Amino acid sequence: MLERLMKRLLLSLMATIPLAAPASLPLQMSLTAMAMEADHVLVGRVVSVDMVDTKGNPVSDDQARTGPGSANVIRRRVAVDEALITNTGRVPRELLIPLDPLMHYSLGQIRAAHQNDATTRLLLLKGAGFSSLKPGIFFLPLKEKDEVLRVHSATHR
Repeated sequence: MLERLMKRLLLSLMATIPLAAPASLPLQMSLTAMAMEADHVLVGRVVSVDMVDTKGNPVSDDQARTGPGSANVIRRRVAVDEALITNTGRVPRELLIPLDPLMHYSLGQIRAAHQNDATTRLLLLKGAGFSSLKPGIFFLPLKEKDEVLRVHSATHR
């Protein structure tokens, strides 16, 4: 009897894992998919991090969190150093790019991750609003520049 109960419990647990896992795993894209979807390929660096609620009001508590059911969004302020490819006439000097609001982060966690971060990266964005390709997906290492430009050129003729 106990063995049958344990089997049922284990099967129930295994059945719920696929339902919960997508809520905590970040979305991913290949370099090729990113280069194909990008309207803008920029070079930039994170200069600060902030958080706002659904009304756009600043949130300053480092313990404030994002995730399902939260009204908060963490944004990276990115200074644009160079526009390699763009389909618009004007690229802003700074962009506010939100992280995936469904991911579980605290403001302090993301601030600490970028506290002394002067890393220059490729930014692959889409649309007139310079949005992430998918929620939170927009960075690649600068060393991928040549490959991104090659793929973008081959797919945007």
